[in-house]
Amino acid sequence: MSTFVFKTNQESDDFCKRIAGSMVELFCISREEAIRRINNQWRGVDLTGDMVELITHELPNDWAYIIYYGHGSRWWKRKDDPTLKPIPFP
Repeated sequence: MSTFVFKTNQESDDFCKRIAGSMVELFCISREEAIRRINNQWRGVDLTGDMVELITHELPNDWAYIIYYGHGSRWWKRKDDPTLKPIPFP
């Protein structure tokens, strides 16, 4: 059984696990929090077929930032900005 609550195949499951690993390393969060944030990002999405190509065009580290800070956060321009805050985690 997958760690994730959305549909994956072997490739997308492995890729999402790499994203979780990046989140743990980059943001010093637990693996559980990283998995839950990824599940929140893609809940209800089918990450098989063409969707695998769509998500793997970004690097796992990039997805880690997108999921942690939000798509519209412009994190790539604000890495050293102390006002850059992660998406609240329940």
